[in-house]
Amino acid sequence: MKQKTVGGCPKPLWIAATVLAASVGVTACGGGGGGGGGGMPMLPMGVVPTPAPAPAPSPAPAPAPAENRDAVPGSEPSPSLSAPQAGSTAAVGNDSEGIYAAGVRGLAFVGADGSIARSFTVGTLWGSLKLTGLDWSFNPDTEFSFLSVSQATGSGTFAPKKTMNGTYAYGTRDPADFGPLTYTIENALAVSQASVVGTWSNNDSSLGVTVQVDDKGVFTGTTSGAEVGQCTLSGTVALAQPGSAKNMYELKLKAVNAATASKDDCELTLATAGSYVGPAAIGLVPAGVFESNGYFRSLMFLIRSNTGATLLVGLRKQP
Repeated sequence: MKQKTVGGCPKPLWIAATVLAASVGVTACGGGGGGGGGGMPMLPMGVVPTPAPAPAPSPAPAPAPAENRDAVPGSEPSPSLSAPQAGSTAAVGNDSEGIYAAGVRGLAFVGADGSIARSFTVGTLWGSLKLTGLDWSFNPDTEFSFLSVSQATGSGTFAPKKTMNGTYAYGTRDPADFGPLTYTIENALAVSQASVVGTWSNNDSSLGVTVQVDDKGVFTGTTSGAEVGQCTLSGTVALAQPGSAKNMYELKLKAVNAATASKDDCELTLATAGSYVGPAAIGLVPAGVFESNGYFRSLMFLIRSNTGATLLVGLRKQP
């Protein structure tokens, strides 16, 4: 099954500096007198050599610009897992529910009802957990999706509101590590239905997505780029637990082909009815190097169709 990824976390900016060094060689020629070779050049009697001018002092290097530790305009401070916002998952949720992360594409959504959706570098996992205290195991409905769909098995433990560990396997593969997955700061963020209102988009030229969400959670949007083609989008994004402040939503998306040429056909409708569903949350993207620079909001979601096609998306909130 196809897996598409948009967004995600921000790429580091590397700055390279090149220094050009110049050297100067001075050659002096002397005259006079015979004698063997190899000695110092002879100078005429009574002639005092003029000393070479002293090299000009190198200019002092410009002072390095001060590191900007101030809040970036438009950003917000990070919430704190040690002092979570009132009503947030970290404040009122159970010991397992929430958002977890590992690596670049290792994102997991664990619902209050034990549902789970997780992305890997390759493939996605969907299903539910059987919970016994802090121990978990996959229920029989849990599947791993990549090229084909296979039943997944696995088990492990939670460290309450800190980590999720364990092993998993699917098909004929040997068990592999399922974690550690880390409980993220987004769990300390209190949200509402109004938190998703506005325009959300990314600037990926090969897989672009833009959506506009109204105060009821209804959205419309478009896609562009070679990876996904031209689609018209519609759907809803609503709190998983209406009336709560927990940072977990359910997103339903419908894609329709909007291409005017076959090369731009909407990839989200191929071999599917164009309908997708899955969990979503408000993500926090660092606005700079330092925590004091603040964070920008994103709308991140992991959705799949009834054929197993999946889409992992992170869209930045627009002013």
